[in-house]
Amino acid sequence: MSSFTCNYCGRDRYVAVIRGMRDWEYGVEGEYNYFQCLGCAGVQLQPFPGLKDLKKAYDIHYHGYAVGAKRGRWFSLLYAAREGLFRRQMSRLVTAESRVLDLGCGAGDFLVSLQALGLRHLEGIDFSHDMIAALRDRGIRGYCGTFTDFDAMPEGYDLISMNNYLEHTLEPRKELEKSFSLLRPGAWLVGELPGFDSYERRIFGRYWGGNHVPRHTYQFNSDFLRRLLRDCGFEEIRIAHQLNTSHWALSVQNFTQRRVRDLRHNPALKNGRSKYYLLLLLAFLPVNIICVLLKKSGCLKFYARKPAP
Repeated sequence: MSSFTCNYCGRDRYVAVIRGMRDWEYGVEGEYNYFQCLGCAGVQLQPFPGLKDLKKAYDIHYHGYAVGAKRGRWFSLLYAAREGLFRRQMSRLVTAESRVLDLGCGAGDFLVSLQALGLRHLEGIDFSHDMIAALRDRGIRGYCGTFTDFDAMPEGYDLISMNNYLEHTLEPRKELEKSFSLLRPGAWLVGELPGFDSYERRIFGRYWGGNHVPRHTYQFNSDFLRRLLRDCGFEEIRIAHQLNTSHWALSVQNFTQRRVRDLRHNPALKNGRSKYYLLLLLAFLPVNIICVLLKKSGCLKFYARKPAP
């Protein structure tokens, strides 16, 4: 039996919710499971990586680090629609003078979108030297390292973003507590992550695109995420189910690649994506719309506010 200690509450009793996962996208070696703590209900990866192992899992042609990747016509249309929604949402939370910190920023696409809104005080954190160099080339301040090691004055930011970030971390509670300390009273934490209680995860199991092992060290459903944010001091917590078909598309891709012997050198994939990936994104839109309406989408967007005085 595998050893397990919950990184949230320290208990050692668990139930296995998914077994036998592999890195179907990039071929990082190993077989992984998700265990759910019977004490606090937190879900974490087993075996659990250290920071060195986690960094090594990104030493690939990672899709999130693909700077200047070309988009097809239909993907560009979807991206433009999402960008318009993003700008409307952000305009309600920030002004031109707001200070924003983006965690796991990559090359800074999120921050560049804020630049287009007129924001100037922007910073990003990532542990990839190449991504921080690309960020600085775009005129944005960057810190290469981890958020837990980031040295900043308390209550110095008006917004902190965690877009597809929290599920990649080693200690989510500490990440949220530090975010709380760096936000000004009344400021917002925003983020996006996979929805573990989704229909797509239940259908595809070990092949679900949201597993993304070993890079997704934790998984969240809306109830657990809300409780964790509240325990860290946040209020006005809002969690929304997003229209995002990426995990559906990856689930099908993962299933079709399950018998490939050498996943690390798989000629059928480029940057972890197949030639038919974009078509799958479009094909699953109707299904995803239904899942959003039923609040069972595989992508969650969250907003949480630090209490004002």
